[in-house]
Amino acid sequence: MAQQLRAEASCSLCLDLFQEPVSIHCGHNFCRSCIERCWQNSRGSFPCPSCRETAPEPGLRPNRELAGIIRIAQRLSLRGTAGPGEPLCHRHGQPLKLFCEEEQSPVCRVCRESREHRLHSAVPIEEAAQEHQEKFQAHAQILKDRREKLLGLKAAEEGKSLDLLERVDAERGKVRAQVKELQQLLEGQEQLLLGRLAKLDREIVRRQEENISSLSEQISALGRQIQELEEKCRQPPWELLQDSRDILSRLEKQNAPEPVENPPEEPPELPQENASLKEMLKKFQVSLTLDPDTAHPRLALSEDGKCVRWEDTRRAVPDHPKRFDSSRCVLAREGLGPGRHFWEVQVGAGAAWALGVAKESVRRKGRISVKPEVGIWAVGQCGSQCQALTSPTVPISLPEAPEVVGVYLDYEAGRVAFFDSRREIPMFAYPPASFGGERVLPLLCLGRGCQFTLLP
Repeated sequence: MAQQLRAEASCSLCLDLFQEPVSIHCGHNFCRSCIERCWQNSRGSFPCPSCRETAPEPGLRPNRELAGIIRIAQRLSLRGTAGPGEPLCHRHGQPLKLFCEEEQSPVCRVCRESREHRLHSAVPIEEAAQEHQEKFQAHAQILKDRREKLLGLKAAEEGKSLDLLERVDAERGKVRAQVKELQQLLEGQEQLLLGRLAKLDREIVRRQEENISSLSEQISALGRQIQELEEKCRQPPWELLQDSRDILSRLEKQNAPEPVENPPEEPPELPQENASLKEMLKKFQVSLTLDPDTAHPRLALSEDGKCVRWEDTRRAVPDHPKRFDSSRCVLAREGLGPGRHFWEVQVGAGAAWALGVAKESVRRKGRISVKPEVGIWAVGQCGSQCQALTSPTVPISLPEAPEVVGVYLDYEAGRVAFFDSRREIPMFAYPPASFGGERVLPLLCLGRGCQFTLLP
């Protein structure tokens, strides 16, 4: 019955329910807009699209009775069977059983056959809802994975800060022990070091709080998005599909591969040991000269043995057993033994150099590595960066490149420390080492364009 009623209440041109029905000369009924489009190019003869009977004039008479029947039919027999709470097509009163993929909107079966949607691809609404639900779930999983990553970063940040704070405490005890051990050399410096460590404490805690707060905010935001998507997935199909295109577009942009995320800010490096002022070291100053028998062939020494400079060409020198043949180094004549010693080196031009002390038995032939493991304790410069030549190297922060470097050696304590003598700023102090009873020799290593002078 409903199908017969629909057939009688449908326009033969658009196959849809009559919209503003009109009767023409032969008695057939059409939508006003449909028949006007059909006759828009006719002149003097207006045929009926159904029976082909013609008329000289387009006499259109509104069929109010048919319009009333259409309204009643929409409310009654044409409403179709809908489930509880299931929405109906506002135009045809039919259940919204299909989903137009072109328009991204639910449609009824009558809409599907209409001219508006006839050429569009449509799928059952449950199938479309399932597809969109899977997309939502995939995005939710991406967000969950990102949240897990952030939780891992948060845990690592907490552990890293705790480890650094423990190292600060250990360094604090170490500084106190060194103050007692070095006696007058470190007198008056304890409070300065403790102040630096206290400042480092505050800086670590501040950065930890900032990083953890940032991670917590990101985790909370992801949690809200996940909750929103999970709630969306539990909605009925017609509600789930509302605004789904905008939501998916936003999620795809958010979940697009990001540039390498900036990781949480790294905590600051621990300060190195401090040293005393130049005036306190003068009492241990020694006078040194360079040994020409140890100088690499590219290094030229002054007659008094106080200066050394890089040469672009190799000098013709005897192959002495003590001479460095690959590394551009030179040693002092004077070997240093028990006691405390201090000397200064004026650093000239050049972007790569190193200076310090070496065991007398240090290897002279072939390329050598400047590090404590081979019996060399030194600092140096590479480009604009000053560094302690440990394994691995440790950057040294100075306001400017040093002009004069002071070297302090406490043989019995195994201590080697370096200072910016002009500015009276400590540079680096090595942990206590054992020289094995050997004499220790001052060492200079020069790169291209370098020049050193022993002071005074």
